[in-house]
Amino acid sequence: MAAHLSLLLGKPPKPGSLLAEVAENLAAHGDRVEVLLPHEQSVDPEVLSDRDLVVHRGLHTTLTPLLEAIHERGIPLCTPFAADEALRDRRAWRGHLLAAGLPLPPAEEQDDWRAVLESGRDREVVVKALSGPGRGSQVLAGTLGTLPAEAPFPGPYLIEPRLLAEDIDHKLYLAGDAVRGLLKPSTLTHAHVTTGEPFAPDGELVELALEVGRVLDAHLCGVDVLRTPEGPVIIDVNAFPGFRGVAEAPDLVAAHLREHAQRG
Repeated sequence: MAAHLSLLLGKPPKPGSLLAEVAENLAAHGDRVEVLLPHEQSVDPEVLSDRDLVVHRGLHTTLTPLLEAIHERGIPLCTPFAADEALRDRRAWRGHLLAAGLPLPPAEEQDDWRAVLESGRDREVVVKALSGPGRGSQVLAGTLGTLPAEAPFPGPYLIEPRLLAEDIDHKLYLAGDAVRGLLKPSTLTHAHVTTGEPFAPDGELVELALEVGRVLDAHLCGVDVLRTPEGPVIIDVNAFPGFRGVAEAPDLVAAHLREHAQRG
């Protein structure tokens, strides 16, 4: 049965991009797909009431009221509203995963950069913003002697101990029940890159990614994991990643969206 989907996107999808190919895949299967750009045009939630699914990606937090209004009308969202809200705040999603017994680094929160420096006085730490991407300029590793004297990005801050692990991030991409893996150089010691080496996650990593999705109700997400002597540890979770490096990503994402739309 054909579905009617709306894609609410932060910018127009470029030809060959993930969402452009996902839209083409859905249309090829007979689904009706429209692209809306709420940063550039007004979107009335009531107009979306007959949609089988509203998919959103790349929207600024100023558009949270729009997503909330869609959610309150009972229109299915992907990512679901509660999951999207949690994944914008490391305090929130960490709390959910810790309550479920999933492995995460211990962490403390600080509002002030001076307190961050004190936390790194006698140990090596990883410092992240409580909200925002867990890579690039908003994540740093170091000690009192190597962390910058002035705040490199706005707080509040999440401070974790630097884990003993390989210098490789195991990135797990979840699309419904499908899990794919990519190996990337650690963003703590290398510049952020968009490419990586595909790998087949073992059963432990697959189950870990699926459990993250179940706990957060996040059907499309990226789970960053470090392999430590004590086992895999979750270091970051992101809603609706770009799936770069996953060859069959458009097919996987489209298949999940089709299934999600059909179940409502």
